[in-house]
Amino acid sequence: MSILIIEHSNLTGSDRLGERLREDGHRLQVVRVHLGEQLPTDLDEIDGVISCGGPQDPICDEPWVEHELRLLRSANNLELPIFGLCLGSQLLARALGGELSKCESPEMGWYNVDLTPVGRSDFILSGQPWSGPQFHWHHWQVSALPDGATLLASSERCNVQAWMHGTNTYAVQYHPECTIACIESWIEDDAADVKNAGISASTIREETEKNFADYERLTDRLFDLISQLLMPMHNRLSRQRV
Repeated sequence: MSILIIEHSNLTGSDRLGERLREDGHRLQVVRVHLGEQLPTDLDEIDGVISCGGPQDPICDEPWVEHELRLLRSANNLELPIFGLCLGSQLLARALGGELSKCESPEMGWYNVDLTPVGRSDFILSGQPWSGPQFHWHHWQVSALPDGATLLASSERCNVQAWMHGTNTYAVQYHPECTIACIESWIEDDAADVKNAGISASTIREETEKNFADYERLTDRLFDLISQLLMPMHNRLSRQRV
């Protein structure tokens, strides 16, 4: 049994989240759909799914998209733990019947995220500040949550920053998984987009230097809870014995 990691780009993987899961003894199955690697045909050997970020529009029709949407729906129906990151959040919302739209202004860099009253008491977000900076890199957003979903966090420019569906499906629009090297690679790779959006690359770098230590500490706390409570090892061992 393993946690399926779906990657959509060479620059957007599970990064620090994946590293934490490995450290805790989780087995990861990484599928790089943008390179033509095939997603599993069923979830028999999967006990959790992480859908990562990526540069694609969430309404794109690349060859892997319909397969991933079906897989996310199936995992949600089976109540397997799921965690979506940025594009992964958007694809998850699309799979479950939510609506997507382009942002009026992209979020690229550091923007405050505010937890809702439900988010403040949710176990996955336990120990996170009620309001504080998170790292963002997106032009699209979830504009309407799927039926039955619950809003956990918002920002000034993007209403749906974190959400849940049931008790095992979670998603965030921001990027808790980044390293400094990852952030720098996005700044360089998307230099034209950053400039066209009227955002200063130097400001992103300055704010990264200012915020990263607290960001790393707080997101490590998030990863603890994903690893130990959302995708706990004892669930995997019990499934293997069945």
